[in-house]
Amino acid sequence: MKEKLTPQYNDAVKQIKTAILQSQAKALASVNQEQLALYYGIGRYISQNSRSGFWGKDAIETISRQLSSEMPGLRGFSPRNLRNMRMFYEQWKVLDTNLADASAKLGKIENALIPAALADIPVAAFFSIGFSHHVMILSKAKTFKERKYYIQLCADLQLSHEALERTISEDAYHSTFWILLTPNNWDNGKKTSMNES
Repeated sequence: MKEKLTPQYNDAVKQIKTAILQSQAKALASVNQEQLALYYGIGRYISQNSRSGFWGKDAIETISRQLSSEMPGLRGFSPRNLRNMRMFYEQWKVLDTNLADASAKLGKIENALIPAALADIPVAAFFSIGFSHHVMILSKAKTFKERKYYIQLCADLQLSHEALERTISEDAYHSTFWILLTPNNWDNGKKTSMNES
């Protein structure tokens, strides 16, 4: 049976609940920012060593196996994910002004604090979506404008991985712009119809 609270206690519960939810959201955002910065740094390291020919052909597989051996239970560092980290770095190399520094400044976003390379990127949205979402966007959206659109959309709508995949496969980016660019059915104050000849 639910206990009936006085208005005073109801208000206290609402205030505390709001504080808890805000704190949890902040903690998750902070963890996500740290993870993205980590993966970006690992991607940079892998890119610099594997693309230069410094490492051999099976280096990524070997490193992944060794990480699993030395850190049992560690997840997310399969050869495929290590390659995704490299792609994440290479596709967002423009952020190489130091992603961790940009992440740290996220709480104080002002144009003066955002590195020039980040000026055209929705920074808060970028850091609010998960790595797997970034990988999908990078794999399926080819232009910077498309990527920016899907990052913002994903953050605004809090799309699941499956919803993001569906949205991209339905080509929401181009569909949205088609709707915006299509002239309306009004011409010089007179309604026109597609059936009129």
